[in-house]
Amino acid sequence: MDMCQPGKALLFSSLQARMVCVLFAVSFFIFTPNAYANQTNDTASAAHTIIRLPNVHPGRDAVYAHAKRLLTEALLITQADYGTFEFIVSTQESPQRRQLRSLEHDLLDITWSVTSSDREAYFLPIRIPIMAGLFGKRVLLVNAEDTRFSKDMDITDLKEFRAVLGYDWPDTVIFRKAGIRVIETTYRASFKMVSEGFADMFPRSVMEVLEEMEHKDFSKGLVVEDNIVISYPSPIFFFVGSNNQQLATRITEGLLQLLKNHRFQQLLKEHKGYQQSLALVKGRTVISIDNPLLSKESQKAIENFLPLLAPAELLFDSSASDGAIMDASDAEDAVESTAIKSSN
Repeated sequence: MDMCQPGKALLFSSLQARMVCVLFAVSFFIFTPNAYANQTNDTASAAHTIIRLPNVHPGRDAVYAHAKRLLTEALLITQADYGTFEFIVSTQESPQRRQLRSLEHDLLDITWSVTSSDREAYFLPIRIPIMAGLFGKRVLLVNAEDTRFSKDMDITDLKEFRAVLGYDWPDTVIFRKAGIRVIETTYRASFKMVSEGFADMFPRSVMEVLEEMEHKDFSKGLVVEDNIVISYPSPIFFFVGSNNQQLATRITEGLLQLLKNHRFQQLLKEHKGYQQSLALVKGRTVISIDNPLLSKESQKAIENFLPLLAPAELLFDSSASDGAIMDASDAEDAVESTAIKSSN
């Protein structure tokens, strides 16, 4: 019996070794696919972009909705190249100045704003006017009892009045450079300043003024003056942080594709404020003023894009085409000549 023990021990040892090999093989086939699955998930998550957006500002729900929808479609159409995305909207309502500060301090990834050379120096602008330049077409909110405005007015007459505009708004500088007196205050207070007689007029974009008038807390005691419109070049661009070149490039490419397939133009024409703007400017006396804050690149963007996004009666420009559609070559030329600021 003792002579047999070494053989048994050898056999047992051999069986143990085989079992270990089998278990190792089984465990390899069980766990290896999971390892590859994790690798695939990691790759997918690397192509998933979280984009932090500002919250809607009171009185600008329609403008906000249009900008967000246009941005969404620009990102969707570029998913094959850049991956999926999701929005996280700020929980706090924030005015324009705070949005730009949040962008500067990496608390937001994108916002949209009237442009200026200073803003373009701090952030990356996507130089495609998303509101067809309509924020530079201003009608006046005035006291309901004020009858001093008329179609015979010109810039000289306008200098006799006091406008109210927001702190740090480019429009504040634009109006002052035109010789118009400006009182600076907050957005909400501006309405009250005019209704209570501390200022004579609150210039508002034709794209937003009627929506603002629907807010009774804002519009109490005010009317939209119906004789004049103040016109100056003032496009709204998407802005991203100065170090976010990839997002800027993606949005530019997406907007270009939307222009090519005419979706950009369609979304604009579906915008309630755009349609209201057509009626609002009709028959008014146009008082044109300069915009000294406009960069050469943004001026070029206006020249390239606006005649292709809005009819002549909205731009007060006889060279603008009514209902023109941008074709592929036109869009490519426009984007190339108004390229976003490079990272160097």
